[in-house]
Amino acid sequence: MSHTFIPPALPETMRLVAKLIGVPETLQLVQTLGGTTFPISKNHSPAGRLRFAALVDVIGEKAANKLTKHFGGDVLYIPRCSQAVRQARNQQLVRDFDALLDQGLGANESVSVLAMRYRLSDRMIWRILKTPVMC
Repeated sequence: MSHTFIPPALPETMRLVAKLIGVPETLQLVQTLGGTTFPISKNHSPAGRLRFAALVDVIGEKAANKLTKHFGGDVLYIPRCSQAVRQARNQQLVRDFDALLDQGLGANESVSVLAMRYRLSDRMIWRILKTPVMC
């Protein structure tokens, strides 16, 4: 089994969630429900099935089943995880920059493309590119 990198900026509870369901699903959960308290149902009652269906809509059935198995009956606070989400975005931005360079675009053109794609200023893109990537 391969080791999955879990961003160190994630709070402890979200690190556990990431171990259970995976980092992409955890980030999706945080981006959609971050800052809320979410009751994890046992998926038995009509209300529980509705909450489970809402969870499936956010992270998929396989991940929802794993969370239900581990946290069923508990109320889970899902933090916003701003720092971890920003780090994940910045790491993807750097990968996108490298891919654009590989496609033959110059650095300035690539920064312009990324500024529009990520809805950030050119200055912010350059700042992110000059910052060492956290692993």
